[in-house]
Amino acid sequence: MKDLAPAPSPSTLLALLISGLFAAPLHAQETTLDTVHVEAQPLPDEWPGPDRSVPRTLFQVGPEGMALFDSPGGSNPITAVAELPGVKVTTVDAYGLNNTQGGQKGIRVRGEVSSHGVSGTVEGLALGGPGPGPGYLFLFDKENVAAVTLEQGAIGADSGGLFSSYGALNTQLRWARDEARREISMGVGSDGFQRYFARIDTGTLSSGTALFVSASRTQADKWRGYGDAPEGRDNLEVGLNQALGAFKLKMIYARNDQAQHNYKTLNYEQARNLDQYRDEDYSRDRSSNDYYGYNRQDFRNQALVAELSYDFSPTTRLVLKPFWAQEEGYYLFAGSQPNQVLKWITDHETYGASTELQTVLADTRIKLGYSWTSTEPPGPPTNRKQYKITGNGLQFAQWAMLSDVTERHEFEHYYLTGQRRFDRLTLQGGLRYAREKLPGIDAYNVGTATAGTSWDVSADQALEQASRNDSRSVSARSFGHWLPQLGAAYEFTPALSVFANLGRNIGAPSLGVFNQAPAGSYKTSQDYWDDIRPELSTSLDLGTRLRLGDFTLDPTLYYSRSRNKTVNVYSEDSKSVWSQNVGRTAGKGLLLAAAWTPSETLRVFGSFSYTRAWFTEDVRGNGGKALGVQGNQLPDVPRTMASLGAAWKTHGVTLAPVLQYVGSRWSTVDYREKVPSYVTVDLNLGYGQKTAWGTWDASLALLNAFDRKYIGQISTSEVNTTANGSIYYPGAPRTLAAKLAFTF
Repeated sequence: MKDLAPAPSPSTLLALLISGLFAAPLHAQETTLDTVHVEAQPLPDEWPGPDRSVPRTLFQVGPEGMALFDSPGGSNPITAVAELPGVKVTTVDAYGLNNTQGGQKGIRVRGEVSSHGVSGTVEGLALGGPGPGPGYLFLFDKENVAAVTLEQGAIGADSGGLFSSYGALNTQLRWARDEARREISMGVGSDGFQRYFARIDTGTLSSGTALFVSASRTQADKWRGYGDAPEGRDNLEVGLNQALGAFKLKMIYARNDQAQHNYKTLNYEQARNLDQYRDEDYSRDRSSNDYYGYNRQDFRNQALVAELSYDFSPTTRLVLKPFWAQEEGYYLFAGSQPNQVLKWITDHETYGASTELQTVLADTRIKLGYSWTSTEPPGPPTNRKQYKITGNGLQFAQWAMLSDVTERHEFEHYYLTGQRRFDRLTLQGGLRYAREKLPGIDAYNVGTATAGTSWDVSADQALEQASRNDSRSVSARSFGHWLPQLGAAYEFTPALSVFANLGRNIGAPSLGVFNQAPAGSYKTSQDYWDDIRPELSTSLDLGTRLRLGDFTLDPTLYYSRSRNKTVNVYSEDSKSVWSQNVGRTAGKGLLLAAAWTPSETLRVFGSFSYTRAWFTEDVRGNGGKALGVQGNQLPDVPRTMASLGAAWKTHGVTLAPVLQYVGSRWSTVDYREKVPSYVTVDLNLGYGQKTAWGTWDASLALLNAFDRKYIGQISTSEVNTTANGSIYYPGAPRTLAAKLAFTF
């Protein structure tokens, strides 16, 4: 069994940076660049909270907020938004470094889960399509991130992303800086956690060029069981800025190599008894597929992102963003038989571009844009090898799945937006046309037809020998939908304003049907393929923005309805249960964000959310049995959540506690399995000083300070009527992490 090419060692990745960190200062020349007024304005605050510049429900977190309240793993953007209202983030480990196998990556927004692993964008670009791998989640170090934003409710027509039913999560990069700068940091913590990071910026040179290079190395043991998570995360990023008058170019290349052992899931009976099963994990028995070495993953992700812009005037700009990304690796996991192990192979690339014309006409800010994204499966799964366990380890048995992508999965988005202020009234709206072309996939006969050592080859080589299965192959097909959005805000006084936002979002079709065996009246996989369609939802937000001196309060009421939601239910046509786009749901709730700055040394923020998300009609389960789910809360959706954080700063010392509450939730739609509520408390203690040599900062983070035992992530479909049911991950125990950073 061939792994990926060896990842670069830490010394290889960091050698250039470490050798240059203490070299003679780089000669840089300050350059004043032209300002284009139609560019997005800087985010108003770095702490977790709302962005009030648009009449939509948009939240942001900047570097300071991530430093004080984020997990210390240093890469996953999902963990940055954990304190925002309406958001439930449940990572499997304390550092946010674990990649959960499959499409659910540990985030729900207003009860909605991200679609098939499509968890967000980078600079508005979708660096990967539906798929099981880590995607971009560990590709960029947090030190190279300027902000993470999360838009909820009706998403703006100009917001990037392939799917928007759960919101729009976007990572804004920290490009090459105008000033010369060096950064170096080291972190250590519980369970063998180690992280080393370094970055060098040249600053803007006389040629108008600015460069940066950064590298990091991260590793940790699993907090339960055997193995590492990650064994090693090696990251390299290189950036370039070039100004040539009205033309500007920005580029970043990022590469991440990350291998880790998986965490074992718990069943409901084990989840109910965490005193006994909290540390349950894979074994050291090599003769069983429960062996931890047979449950692991290894991925390499890389991407090249560019932004080219030309300023026609101070109010008109054209922006082009081409990109390329590649993901290759595999999951190794236990099969259905005790001596069976499967290898889920991932090897695909994604590329595309977006272009946007920004201008001002009749005092109206206008954007006209187009984006194109081309990717390829897996998503749905396409290639899997099957192994049997022998006295010498794993031995290839046969192919369990073998497919060839004949047409790529493509997305095209056209949009037009406008925003104008009329005295106290601000209007903002847009229209997006989203077109999706499902991939064409040829399936090949597997099983005993591909058994024997001669078949232990790459997927491409196996395809040359295999025979096509006509009934399991599918052809490409396309569909498109209009997604309107309209927002309005009215300012009664500088301290009080209200807003409303209405629009339609789109979600992923049920791509898993490609692997559904024909049954009933469905004679081919194409019959299933022709039935799938994207989820569509309509959302209305009504909010108030109140500022009383040093206190701000932002309550938002919302209501939404969706159709074509993916559910595993019985089909009269197939006489079986399969994943279908037939669910109908509704949601309503309250979001509350608050902040208070009583003094120059103390600042407090808080959030609260009430979420009611339910099925609007009954469905049928195994054998066609009716399931009375109408009105039932969706699985894994707590009705109430809250967070409270603060930072007290004086004489270089920072004390920042944060408390999070997650209410009880059902993990099954029929209310058979319930998970209790929990409260966790994290504490960050820091000290920093400026010296003649630079600025140094030391911090100590205590996560889950009271060692609360709880169930965090639950992997479940919205309606699961199969025998497997839901699977549970216990939350990480008390964890201590320290960090020392120096900037000069």
